[in-house]
Amino acid sequence: MRYAVGLLLVCALGRGQNPAPQDPVQGIVKLFETYRIVMLGEIHECRQEYDLLGKLIAAPGFAERVNDIVVEFGNAKYQELVDRYMEGQSVPFEQVQGAWRDTVGALGPVSPVYGEFYRAVRDVNRKLPKPRRLRVLLGDPPVDWSRVRSREDLAFTLPFRDQFYASVVRYQVLAKGRRALLIMGDGHFRRSGGRPGAIESELLMALVKPYVIVPGSNMVRGYDDLDARFEELTAPALVEMKGNWIGSLSAPGRGGTVGTWDQTADAYLYLGPRDRVTVVKNRRTDLEGTAYGKEIQRRLTILFDKAPDFLPKPDAGTEQPAFSKTSTPPPPLPVIPKPRP
Repeated sequence: MRYAVGLLLVCALGRGQNPAPQDPVQGIVKLFETYRIVMLGEIHECRQEYDLLGKLIAAPGFAERVNDIVVEFGNAKYQELVDRYMEGQSVPFEQVQGAWRDTVGALGPVSPVYGEFYRAVRDVNRKLPKPRRLRVLLGDPPVDWSRVRSREDLAFTLPFRDQFYASVVRYQVLAKGRRALLIMGDGHFRRSGGRPGAIESELLMALVKPYVIVPGSNMVRGYDDLDARFEELTAPALVEMKGNWIGSLSAPGRGGTVGTWDQTADAYLYLGPRDRVTVVKNRRTDLEGTAYGKEIQRRLTILFDKAPDFLPKPDAGTEQPAFSKTSTPPPPLPVIPKPRP
């Protein structure tokens, strides 16, 4: 009985301990000494996260340990073109940008941070010997938007994005004995009550245990729910969540269940206070009346019948707060209609 009480006391004390933050670049590079797959959740369009990714891929040791980067923001239809671009061949940027602009999972205009990331990988590869060059694997299904005329034309891709992404990791990374950094919206990677999501489950079935990182700020469960203890951390910081107060924070799970943060991932990537985390948007002039803007209008009309307004306000800057109390989430992806009998 005394042993049981003592064990509970030790566990309780451990949950209140301060975390041991690491430099995220050095921390992630080191993870690849142990793990073949590191899953890094993304806050879509986030300036702070993509600045960090630029430093990570250029860091000493990254290309020595990592072969591939599997991205959500990449239409697999463009894989051969992107491979040539990453090898430094003469590929017009206007052609390769379809890789991140033409994904089936993106709603509305695609942030410039994705084009910056592709350029950054190409620049890193120019300095590397050919065997060590990084390959960017495109994890979104291969859809040809020029042929899409109705929601039914997306029925073989839209509902199966996670499955396709996982298949790219299995066949292009694991089956070839390679190591990869996975980047996708954190909702695709986040565990619920300790239960792995769809993509992690497929990797576990392939007998590969990944390391999962989710990003965020000092918000706990909503815009107004801030934890002052995050002020002790210097952003960006990578924090393993087991055995400290960050891991013990309350987290909602699937089906209304409640768990703790350490049941959502292995580590937390702290990007800074809520009001300093930003996202990068297109300029209005890049969309209004342009061929790209008209194509976005067409796609949204197909998806939602009536396209939501996607043009930024005339006075809006390209860098905006990532979190807003008054902002509304994007509309959910539509359900594909059932086939007629």
